[in-house]
Amino acid sequence: MSYKHLKINERNKIEVLNKEGYSSRKIAKIFDCHHSTIARELKRCNNEYKAQTAEEDKKHKSSLKVRKNKSTNEIICTIKKVKLKVITITNNRHSLQKQINL
Repeated sequence: MSYKHLKINERNKIEVLNKEGYSSRKIAKIFDCHHSTIARELKRCNNEYKAQTAEEDKKHKSSLKVRKNKSTNEIICTIKKVKLKVITITNNRHSLQKQINL
C-alpha cells in the first residue's frame, strides 16, 4: 500500500459502499489502502457522508495550505551574482570564438 489522494470517483464509490453498510476496513480492502484513510474520509462530513461535500472540504483545506518561502535577500543576491558571472563567462567565450574564426 502506498500513500495517495482520493479522487472524486473514489469518493463516490466510498459513499455508495458506506450507504450499503460496508465498514471502513472492508472499504479499505476494496481500495487497497489503510482503513484509517477511509475512516478519516468518512469523518469529513458531520452526519451523512457525501462525496461532493467531502471533495469541497478537501479543496477548501488544500487552499488554506501556504508554502513558506525559504529564500532570503542574501540568497537572492547570491543567485543574481552567480547568474551575472555565468553571463559574463558566456559572453567572453563567444568573443573569443569570433576572434578565432576571423
